[in-house]
Amino acid sequence: MIHELIFSKDDRIAVIAPHPDDECLGASAPLLLAPDQTDVFVLTDGSHGNPEMPIEEEALIRKKQFEAEMDFVKPHAFTWLGIEDTKLSLHPEAVRKIDFTPYTVIFLPWLESLHPDHRHATAYCIEAIRSQKAKAACYSYEIFAPFHKPTHFADITDIIEKKQKLIRFHEDQHTQEEIILSLNAFRAAQLFRHENTRFAEAYLKVDPARHPEAPDLLLKLYGIHEDPELFQNLEAGGIEIKRVMPMNISKVYDFIKDNFALSWADESLPSLIRGDCYVAVKNREILGFYAIETPAKNFLGPMGVIPSARSHGGIARALEITALKAMREKGYRYAISGMVHPYGRQTEEMVCDLIPIPDSAGSYKDMI
Repeated sequence: MIHELIFSKDDRIAVIAPHPDDECLGASAPLLLAPDQTDVFVLTDGSHGNPEMPIEEEALIRKKQFEAEMDFVKPHAFTWLGIEDTKLSLHPEAVRKIDFTPYTVIFLPWLESLHPDHRHATAYCIEAIRSQKAKAACYSYEIFAPFHKPTHFADITDIIEKKQKLIRFHEDQHTQEEIILSLNAFRAAQLFRHENTRFAEAYLKVDPARHPEAPDLLLKLYGIHEDPELFQNLEAGGIEIKRVMPMNISKVYDFIKDNFALSWADESLPSLIRGDCYVAVKNREILGFYAIETPAKNFLGPMGVIPSARSHGGIARALEITALKAMREKGYRYAISGMVHPYGRQTEEMVCDLIPIPDSAGSYKDMI
């Protein structure tokens, strides 16, 4: 059953846009139906949105386009955070500074959206909403990747021309209008009992208190993107990927506990004992780790690289490739990754093809 989303005059609304145009592509309804009750937060500068332009120039263009859109909409308020496009994963603190407590309705990108900035935005916002104990009703919006099962919709038939105008403010983002309006028309066609609805935006209601970090992922082990040059470059820099031997179990356990979390160390312990844990090492110093088959058979376990080593580039990816090849050697054709942090998902997407498993997040629900 899909419900119509209608705003009351007492609602205070926040729209979270990873890029300057996401707000009108996926959540134009609050902008156009309740603008004086809506605050818009744009997280990145959109500077990578046009490969034909230098990123500095594109950032200025995208900001001017967004400001023109806001001048037309006249929302209650809008905020431009200006984080570099595609780099949102490196700035969770910026998102956590948003005060979500005044809002009654919050619109977020979909956690399974195609763009990593969208997924990072949602994960960081959900974390902030939880920690702030905000009471808002939260809805994910869709852009190019449609939901499996939307829970709510907004009829935008009467405002579709205004939505088109909002999209056209972002004129250097080609082909978007046709795709988005086709998606809105498709959603309206699904509303069989609403014959007069020709365009609709679909939303997915989420509960931040219960919402997982991400759905479980199915990784194709027969399609690992191996990269010998990556390992050669790391070795040239003195970095090696090694399997943890029994005499080093305590050392690696302490590394995980001291740099990440005691729970991660405990979860990794069976993997350490079995010899199923891999580490990145430079000059006998551990830089990162990857444990496999820890919460359950065929599951990937926790992985992490210390912040000071992330600038080396490729350590996480090399650990991922090594771990996935080890899973393949065990005879698996697929591996499952549960409760994936956006940083981890971004690494996994670089290493192999993956498939989000719908309605899945049960990997860790038996935790005390």
